[in-house]
Amino acid sequence: MRIKSVQAWWIRVPIEAARQHRSDFGQVTTFDAAILRIETDDGLVGWGEGKNAAGSAGSYGALVHMLNHEVGPQLVGRDPADIGVIWEMLYNGVRHDSAARGGHAMPQLARRGMSIAAISAVDIALWDILGKSLGVPVWRLLGGRKLDRMPAYASGGWAAADAIGEQLKSYIAKGGFKALKMRVGAMDGAAHI
Repeated sequence: MRIKSVQAWWIRVPIEAARQHRSDFGQVTTFDAAILRIETDDGLVGWGEGKNAAGSAGSYGALVHMLNHEVGPQLVGRDPADIGVIWEMLYNGVRHDSAARGGHAMPQLARRGMSIAAISAVDIALWDILGKSLGVPVWRLLGGRKLDRMPAYASGGWAAADAIGEQLKSYIAKGGFKALKMRVGAMDGAAHI
């Protein structure tokens, strides 16, 4: 089995007004992601997702371009089951080779930001292909179930100081969360120390 094609798209899903939140990047009105599709020569398709940091939605075009034009060509013809080998190749080389060809030999480009988001999308898609090829869910490939239930917490605190309490209470009332993570001072405009 070999990788036949790699294609990425930028998706932008509107967030309904009641679920939008405000961060130090402004009002978050869409959920953005780079969706990756890797197809093998025997017809299996693996799906992956690459996420940029919050507030960097404008760079999704660059992430999709990187996946389609820099990372993708490096994958075609490879064995999708070589997940570790492919990860190492991407982490240690793709961005460096591209930068070096352009006269900007900076291997550290391979280890930050969008490059890691691209590697993540590929990694997820390759695990998806492996699971499908073996008829096993990925969670089982990664070690199986350890707990029947896993605790979760709500994350918030982006509201103004006079609204944080109500925001966090709503996570308990509407979401049923028993734990909260809250940001303190993120929106107050005071100098960060």
